[in-house]
Amino acid sequence: MWDEGAVGPHVSARKTIVHPQVGEVTCDCEVLTVPGCDVRLIVYTVAAGSADAEKPEFLRVTNGVRADGPAPPGPGLFSTP
Repeated sequence: MWDEGAVGPHVSARKTIVHPQVGEVTCDCEVLTVPGCDVRLIVYTVAAGSADAEKPEFLRVTNGVRADGPAPPGPGLFSTP
């Protein structure tokens, strides 16, 4: 598939997201494209074992509930079905 050119090149970048509850989270960002199409898949990951990796896990475990306020409406940012 890669040799045939069925997929386009990907772009890598490092981005910092500022979350209102956990602060800055530095992520690696991969943008995957399909040639001749306007479709892009954007994948954000954090380095395993890093302080940044603990932040999404904290949100998942607490469902985004802050100790100093009410629970937000709806599912958490990183909730699973």
